[in-house]
Amino acid sequence: MKRKFSRKIILTIAMLALTLPAGCGREDQGPILLEAVDISGEESSGEGRQAEGDAGEKQERNSQGSGREGAQQPGGHQTGNGNPESGQSAEGEFGFKDLAGWTFNFSSGAGAWFTELTIDSDGNVRGHYQDADMGDNGDTYPNGTLYLCDFTGSFGDLEKVDAYTWQMRLKFLTFEEEPEKEEIVDGVRQIYSLAYGLDGGETFLLYLPGIKMKDLPEEYLNWARSGIAGDTLEELPCFGLYNVNTGDGFSSHQYEEQSLAERIAMEISFAEERAAELEAKLQEAVTQLDMNTVSQEMFQNWDDTLNIVWKLLEAELDSGAMEALRAEEREWIAIKDAEVEAAGQAAAGGSLQAMDQSQKAAELTRERVYELAEYAQ
Repeated sequence: MKRKFSRKIILTIAMLALTLPAGCGREDQGPILLEAVDISGEESSGEGRQAEGDAGEKQERNSQGSGREGAQQPGGHQTGNGNPESGQSAEGEFGFKDLAGWTFNFSSGAGAWFTELTIDSDGNVRGHYQDADMGDNGDTYPNGTLYLCDFTGSFGDLEKVDAYTWQMRLKFLTFEEEPEKEEIVDGVRQIYSLAYGLDGGETFLLYLPGIKMKDLPEEYLNWARSGIAGDTLEELPCFGLYNVNTGDGFSSHQYEEQSLAERIAMEISFAEERAAELEAKLQEAVTQLDMNTVSQEMFQNWDDTLNIVWKLLEAELDSGAMEALRAEEREWIAIKDAEVEAAGQAAAGGSLQAMDQSQKAAELTRERVYELAEYAQ
């Protein structure tokens, strides 16, 4: 279900280019264009969204002024001098060119939805948002539902705030397909969406590696922690991107080419870590309701991973192999559903039924994830 998954995904932009067909917008109007309002000292608000998982409730944030030297900025920073047109600081300390090779990632840390983007030396942005749900299917889309957005845009007005913080403005954002448009492609319902993490934003802050974690806004950390290895780090180990208006936060990583098998192994590793956490949580559960809830999370963890692995395979395997795999998957789903139903019969109508069925579903789905991984070898 859209934005209701239970762990994070980190996929490279290069892989995503293979995953989805490029669109060209509406024929009569061309690409959808959203003009970012000029930051000229007047306030404008961006609509905040509630974070899922550990992120907690978010509040709306307003942009506060523009690039006047010494003007007060969010978080108590002061702006300094910069060269907005070139994306390079007047002192030559930092520019967009320093972001080469870095991919920015925005996700809840508790779901399979994500946004990834890159920024080139001129501040141009290219990215992708995706959320998949194989279980949301129908007669005309038996292979599930995919929410997605391919977008481009541009940052400008890059100005120094302090030694580890730079401010910039989102000049424009375009979508390759109109948001809310739907179509069915290869048995998958594709629903086009917005660029989560960027939409609603005008003012953005770039954090440089080395900034003290304690100096970062809590709203940023609520989102970005899931993409940063290590809970006890004192300094940010990567570049950070913060949407001041919505409170959304991107972590980043340097792109490294991985094989299909390596990417799937990474996702399975994430799932096994999460499964261990949930098993410990189950042991600590006191009420049957708590046990039922955790058991459902255990199944959702592996169901999310199956969706991720499936999309990775779909991006790499040829059409013949995928058609055979889809037929096999439909048979597996029917068998799985029957076994899950049977697992709940001993406690039919009782409070244990939901737990028994969820745990059986988790067991079978985990086994299926490992079976699918074999197709990457």
